[in-house]
Amino acid sequence: MEYTEEDDILEIVQRWDNTGLLYGLPMYEKQELAPIFENVTRIALSKYSNKEVPRNISDLMDSVMFPICRRLYRRVGSDFDIEKMVNDLIKKVTENQDMLTQTDDKTIKDKPVNPIVSFCIDFADIYEDEIINKKQFNSEEYTERVDKILDSLRTILLNNEMVSFIDRTNSDWKIILSDSKKSGKQTRYWNQKIAQEVLLSTLQDTNKGI
Repeated sequence: MEYTEEDDILEIVQRWDNTGLLYGLPMYEKQELAPIFENVTRIALSKYSNKEVPRNISDLMDSVMFPICRRLYRRVGSDFDIEKMVNDLIKKVTENQDMLTQTDDKTIKDKPVNPIVSFCIDFADIYEDEIINKKQFNSEEYTERVDKILDSLRTILLNNEMVSFIDRTNSDWKIILSDSKKSGKQTRYWNQKIAQEVLLSTLQDTNKGI
């Protein structure tokens, strides 16, 4: 991800949470998706100011960019080439401008079809880049990842202090502890919830690499 070190991740999450674009996501996904929204916005605004985006499709770009990022994130995780994605999206939106702005009430099996929704689904589900293609695990990498997940869960569940989250930015998966102090039973219960979130998020990412 490309957000700068001086940016506070919680401020970024709060900013994008207020827009409703992170609605329904657990905190660990918000912490990964919010910086993607931040970066894609910076890239798009730069291209708008440099007149790399035709004026007549700027509104369409705003309509499709964030839902595509959210769906693409759910499919491949946070590691994809955002700038390439934006460039490809500009091209596709330009090519499909007429379809995206149509007002005809098309239906499939008597259900209305929203052309923008269909476009977002199609784009996010077929988009590929070099970063995505390199994320496939071989047998050895898969085994290493499973071992890392199990080791992390053991550390969380048996920790005598409250765990805040696992920072998976680097390969060491650093466990971040909370400043809060609770009783032994409260700490155990809290860490069990954190372990559940970590298991779900890491398995989700792992499945994206299979």
